Amino acid sequence: MKLPLVIDPCPIVEVTVEIRFETQVPEDAIFGVIYQALKKDFPKASALPMASLPAKVRQSDPNLVQQPLHKLEGDGLIVLVGARSASVGMRGKYPGWAALSERFRTTLARIAGTGIIAKPVRFGLRYINFFQGDVFPKLTFSAAIGEQAVKGEGTFFKTVLSVEKCRLILQIGKDLALVTEPGKTGSVIDIDSFVEAPKVDVGLDAALSAFLENAHLAEKEIFFTLLKPDFLSTLKPTYATD
Repeated sequence: MKLPLVIDPCPIVEVTVEIRFETQVPEDAIFGVIYQALKKDFPKASALPMASLPAKVRQSDPNLVQQPLHKLEGDGLIVLVGARSASVGMRGKYPGWAALSERFRTTLARIAGTGIIAKPVRFGLRYINFFQGDVFPKLTFSAAIGEQAVKGEGTFFKTVLSVEKCRLILQIGKDLALVTEPGKTGSVIDIDSFVEAPKVDVGLDAALSAFLENAHLAEKEIFFTLLKPDFLSTLKPTYATD
C-alpha cells in the first residue's frame, strides 16, 4: 500500500514517545537530575497530582508505578517524568515525522545521558487522531451483532495487534471528548506501538532510534489501512513523487 506523506486536515492531536526503565537512582532524585539536563529548553516545571501520593502507595500499585509525577514544558514539546518513566510529547500542531522524531531523539538522548536508566523495560510511541462526528462508517473496520452493524452511542473498541517488529494497542471510539478541548466530542483513532524488554546491544540511542522508525511505519500502515478509499480522498492526501 502506498502511504501518503500528509493529509489535510491533519487529524493528529497527540504524539508521545515513552521509555519505562529500571533505575538505581533514588525516586526523589530522578526529577531533579532530569530537570538539570533539560532546563535550558524546558524552563517551566510543575508537579502533577500523582506526585502528592506517598511513594509507598504508588509503588504498591502496578497501575500507578509508571505514572508521571512532574511536567516540563518547552517550545513545542512537553516532558513527563515519573519514578520509572520518562516521556516526550508534542505540543501544538503536528510538524511532520522528520522534524518531530529528531526532537524526540535529541531530548531522550539528553535524558539517557544523565545515567538514570539502568535498564529499559519498554519503548512506546503513541499517536492519537481526532475526527469530528462518527468515524466508524468511514473505516474498513466494522462491528456487528448478527448482521446488524453496531450504531450505539459511546462505541469503543480496543485490541492488541502483533506486527513484525513491535506490538500495537489499537483503540477506536466515538462520542469522546479531548482532554485539551472537553467541550468538543468526536471520534478517536488511538494507536500505541510498543516493545517490551527492548534489546539495546547497539546502545540505547541507536535502539531507540530504530524503534521509533519501525513503530512509526507500523502505526502509519495500520492507520491508513483503516480508512476507506473514499474517506481518504476527502483528506486530500499528498504522495511522494516517484
